[in-house]
Amino acid sequence: MVGLVTPAMNFLPGPAQTAAICLGIALPLLLLCYARIPGIRGAGSRFRIGCATAAALFAIACAVLPGERRIDDVAGGILLLATAMLLVYVFWGLLAWGFTLTLLTTLAQAGRPLTEEQWAAAYTQGGDIGKFARNRLKLLLGSGMVAVTGDTIAATSSGMAIARLARLVRLATGLR
Repeated sequence: MVGLVTPAMNFLPGPAQTAAICLGIALPLLLLCYARIPGIRGAGSRFRIGCATAAALFAIACAVLPGERRIDDVAGGILLLATAMLLVYVFWGLLAWGFTLTLLTTLAQAGRPLTEEQWAAAYTQGGDIGKFARNRLKLLLGSGMVAVTGDTIAATSSGMAIARLARLVRLATGLR
């Protein structure tokens, strides 16, 4: 067609979207830094403060970055940052509050095979979680992280590796 000029489509992220991508990548690093601040207690508080920091830095970036502010760029940046926060939350929640992973690390910390009752008692510090623990045991058995021999349960080599990795990440993020 003669006379029609079609603007070239640009697939590169705008300034706000670039800032959001960078902040999304930096969010786990923020959480690591906040783990070293003794005044910030609790995994939930640490995560909320990290997200609030990322959101505030995004707002500042939108205000100070040079160039024209486009609503689609800012809206896309908000969506990208929100997506990054949700993704980090999934991993953060698993590390901070993951029951199955906590059961596995409890078994690994025992350093020896335990009966189901000993394992439940170690996890609950003397309580009985019976049915729920057995449900989690089925998941760990199905994934190959633990093995049952007779009436004892022991972490497999892959289970021990995952438990050590989880402890390392928890230590690094202050989740202990």
